[in-house]
Amino acid sequence: MTMTPNLSSNYFELKVVSDGVYAAIAKRGTGAVGNAGIIDLGEETVVFDTMYTPQAAQELRRAAEQLWGRPVSYVINSHFHFDHVGGNQAFAHAAIISTAKTRELMLERGNQLISYAKSHPDYPEQVRTSLERETDANRQKEMADHLGDVLALAADLPVITLTPAALLFDRSLTLQGSKRRAVLMTKGCGHTPCDSILYLPEDEIVFTGDLLSVNTHPHIRDGNAQEWVRILEEIETLALRDAVPGHGPVGGKEDLAVFRAYLTMLLDRAVQLATAKIPLETIPYSDIPEMYAGWQVPSLYANNLKHLCEQFSAAERR
Repeated sequence: MTMTPNLSSNYFELKVVSDGVYAAIAKRGTGAVGNAGIIDLGEETVVFDTMYTPQAAQELRRAAEQLWGRPVSYVINSHFHFDHVGGNQAFAHAAIISTAKTRELMLERGNQLISYAKSHPDYPEQVRTSLERETDANRQKEMADHLGDVLALAADLPVITLTPAALLFDRSLTLQGSKRRAVLMTKGCGHTPCDSILYLPEDEIVFTGDLLSVNTHPHIRDGNAQEWVRILEEIETLALRDAVPGHGPVGGKEDLAVFRAYLTMLLDRAVQLATAKIPLETIPYSDIPEMYAGWQVPSLYANNLKHLCEQFSAAERR
């Protein structure tokens, strides 16, 4: 197996998944936020997702170029969330690939985020003040990470240029190299309306984007939790050894099952709460089942439950 050169970064840990396949696991609170991947096709290099800020993406590009001594040829955007596409501009020389929907939402939501950040320059201080007032240790850690990411984005605001994909695909696209195939596939509306995965069949590795989080609570408001469960079941039918998630450490097929069980638990719990007409404001973020109590970003648990309860209550009223 090829040894990793000295590619230390303040933004991510570079993990060897297989010979020629690397996962860049984001360090929390640095401005990286989302994981990324670097794949050697043989003659060309592929980068999967570009993290949150241009500064993190520049480090990702440096790592990718140093690995095999050549520029990155292809960049894949798994979905539109800014923590996976915010660094696209660092790869403007490469062919950036996404679905048409990802491109559309990347521009729409990216402009909204940048406009909000520029018109609310005091937001980092608001987060800092909230952090200073927080007494719960878990929330303090989560808020400190968020503050670090907010400050990193604020530092890059003057130079951020939205750089959407120029190469669009519909259902699937195969990149064939002398060392391996990389199969890009759309997976419908799970985490977002435009989720894509990258599958390396010979290596039995999948880069999932945010369709999978490992030991980390997900953000579910832009997707469809029921469809998400079905998509995970579909991914589990692939021949898999390793799964690189959008957030958290590298996992395997068993982590897909754990995450699917988490979403199913959320759906079941939301039905119970909505049926019992429990006031949403009484759902505490800390009321997390023991199996998931140690997961990162714990406040998302209550946010996710409240969102699903609102959905079920609205459906009942129709």
